[in-house]
Amino acid sequence: MNEISNSTASQSLKIVSTIISYLFHPLFVGVMMGGYLIFIHPVFFQSFTPQARMLKLLAIINNNVFFPLLVVALMRALGFNKSLLLKTQKERIVPYIASITFFFWTYYVFRNQSDVPLVLVNMCRGIFYATAAALILNSYFKISMHGIGVGGLLGLMLVIMYRGELPSIVDLLAAILITVAVAFSRKIVSDHRWFDIISGIALGLITQLIAIWF
Repeated sequence: MNEISNSTASQSLKIVSTIISYLFHPLFVGVMMGGYLIFIHPVFFQSFTPQARMLKLLAIINNNVFFPLLVVALMRALGFNKSLLLKTQKERIVPYIASITFFFWTYYVFRNQSDVPLVLVNMCRGIFYATAAALILNSYFKISMHGIGVGGLLGLMLVIMYRGELPSIVDLLAAILITVAVAFSRKIVSDHRWFDIISGIALGLITQLIAIWF
């Protein structure tokens, strides 16, 4: 009876971990970060109309989600990848390169729009830095892309706190909770080692901090 209960609990934990992994896919986390700055933070985009805010978010979705996913889908359709989940380091090389291009374009476009708050520009630059570094590190070990994503989210909250513009400590605590939940979820349902996950979190966080100055 205990074995059945333990098996059921283990299966439930895997299901929850899988759902968390999908919800906080690294491409989606970038949109969540942008959405937080554009729609939730009370200061950064307060002078923008709802339509203008949505256009900024759609630009992030287009370049940071749609085009990278399109590249992955095309590679799968052409037989270059065995899975859409990019389970091997080799399968991740071209998507990384494509994502670097799209992420840089998002950063470049926002940088040249004088009305865009600097915090969003730096956020996009940090995402570009993280992906470029991940491509290099991918040659040595399978760094967790999920870790990079939530590390970037946590780094963004620390940047806002450093600027003295964190509206509530709850926002930072939520980012920490998400980071911990995603880290344990990836350990449960993926073949990542703790080193892969923690390295990803550190990379995402550090590149957001670096983007403030460089």
